[in-house]
Amino acid sequence: MVLDLSAWQPYLLAMVFVALGLMGAGFFWRDNRAHLIRAAGWTLFAFYWPFQAPEFFWPTKTSEPDPINGWFTLLGPIFLLWVAWHEVKSYRWKEDPQALRWFTGASFVAALTYFIIDSSAIVQEKLIYYTAVQSGWMLRWLFGVENTIIQDAAGESHIYLNNGTEYAVTVILACTAIQSIMIFVGAIACLRAARVRKWKAYAITVPTIYVLNLFRNAGIVYGYKILNWDPLGTGSFEWMHSYVGKIGSLAAMVVIALAVFSMLPELHSNILDLFDLRKRRKAGFFNRPPPPPTKVDAAPAPAEG
Repeated sequence: MVLDLSAWQPYLLAMVFVALGLMGAGFFWRDNRAHLIRAAGWTLFAFYWPFQAPEFFWPTKTSEPDPINGWFTLLGPIFLLWVAWHEVKSYRWKEDPQALRWFTGASFVAALTYFIIDSSAIVQEKLIYYTAVQSGWMLRWLFGVENTIIQDAAGESHIYLNNGTEYAVTVILACTAIQSIMIFVGAIACLRAARVRKWKAYAITVPTIYVLNLFRNAGIVYGYKILNWDPLGTGSFEWMHSYVGKIGSLAAMVVIALAVFSMLPELHSNILDLFDLRKRRKAGFFNRPPPPPTKVDAAPAPAEG
């Protein structure tokens, strides 16, 4: 029997907005006590995600199987609680590591945008519909597959083949790439960097992610309905969506991130400092002087004669 948590979702969503409010307040408030507010926000935010795991492992009529995201919802909160613990450390040691403040701000911007869209039926419906239409264009232009976009009475958008007679897929909010786009937008927006370089980074990330996502959506339909590609016997749709699509998206995100790092080395530095938190055992870790340069031994003099 699958655990039904649908009745809990309104309360869990309210908890998320409280968590994000605390994270946002902690990001903007320049006081040592802001660390405790951020820690409380991270803790509440962490407790939301495990309750979403059943929908990824045992999908309902309005969701799709997605075991990779399912494991993220189960294991990700461990990292978020670890971040909350470092906020408590920062309060005790009266420190304000830039990486922690940046990560809180970036997460606040990205998550708040996503959950506002997710909570607005009209905005979500329009975003999904136009994504479905443009994914259909991509499917037709790149793969030569004729398709029809149908929006039913409930506002859900579906892609059909064969003049609208053969159902292919239902487009949901996760198919719009709004999560990936807002991750980069939040990460860039909360950086201490020149505005010109930040706008250049926006110009590279947002359009690239959007177009690649349309290609991903079209590719999933083509591999699933036309090629019936299923080398592992997992089912053609699950193979294309949960494995090929996810791996391709992750590879694209890595390439895009590397391009952004070249323009915004501050982003790279913050990410490295965030993972360096594991070495933070006592106060002053981020204020330590850089290591002395390595001495290079002089080359031996050539032998005479």
